[in-house]
Amino acid sequence: MKFKNVFLGIFASALLLASCSNDDATDNNVPLGAYDNGVLVLNEGNFGTPNASVSYISNDFTVVNNIFGIENSDKKLGDVAQSLSFSDDKAFIVLNNSNVVEVVNRYTFKSIATITDQLKNPRYSVVLNNKLYVTNSKTKAVTVYDAKTYSYLETIVINKTSEKIITANGKLYVTNGAFGSGSNVTVINPSSNNAMSTIIVENGVNSIEEKNGFVYVLCGNSTKSKLFKINTTNDTATSIESTTFTKALNMDIEGDKIYYTKGTGIYAMSLNATTFNETPLFSVVDNNFSTLYGFSVIGNKIYTADANGFTAAGTAKVFSNTGTELKSVTVGLGPNSFYANN
Repeated sequence: MKFKNVFLGIFASALLLASCSNDDATDNNVPLGAYDNGVLVLNEGNFGTPNASVSYISNDFTVVNNIFGIENSDKKLGDVAQSLSFSDDKAFIVLNNSNVVEVVNRYTFKSIATITDQLKNPRYSVVLNNKLYVTNSKTKAVTVYDAKTYSYLETIVINKTSEKIITANGKLYVTNGAFGSGSNVTVINPSSNNAMSTIIVENGVNSIEEKNGFVYVLCGNSTKSKLFKINTTNDTATSIESTTFTKALNMDIEGDKIYYTKGTGIYAMSLNATTFNETPLFSVVDNNFSTLYGFSVIGNKIYTADANGFTAAGTAKVFSNTGTELKSVTVGLGPNSFYANN
């Protein structure tokens, strides 16, 4: 009888453990908020007017516009939403002309904090080792904040245009170019008292991405396009270039492919390509400067944005990676970028 009771106890415990495991598996699939499992669209709005916004596109292409206002009692996001970065469950939204970084829960979009200290035309941000780094165009510097308390810590003066910023191998890489000019990348090593070095690339630096521990930098001007691959161990770079394929823009890396644009065309090449692919996957409709105002590749889908001249709501389109249009939706004013929020 005692043996039988022990057996029944073990059996019951096994059932309970299995039940708990199933519950845990189910919980892992529960969305963390209304805006989990989808794509965020940053809409910069009109310069000089606090009408920036964020749109949400679900994985089944349902759209919710102005999610910051919806979740925060119609609070205005600010003037010119320039960029967005993530850290854990937080999103940091950089408002260029408002000189503000809004901190929200990335899944619920409830406001957490507003950072204003020492921001002078902020552009892009990234979090490394629990510190938030923000580039500032007016001061040509990077301001640093505690990513948990949001207090100002220090300023790293670069004395060059300070634009896009990423992390790789424990370091920060900042593009020193904007609006078609600039030919440097500054490397900041926070673990060595912010020691800095400069990597010379090509005039027209416009995009920077990290992949597999390497940093890729795309440059395009009227005479050539050039792609640099930086070894982050010693910060040496190799490159490929084309003098027939000029003005390449909007690099994004997805899987083992590098995507980029030129004019109305969207292109792709492999990570280990030795030449630029000059044949487009497909092209979008030309709408003057509004064309491809935003571009990203997420989950093997290509997202494009048309700002519609900043006179009407923007249009976001989703394509397969071969160019089949999957969906066209209306978003906010001046959509400039897309961010996976899964």
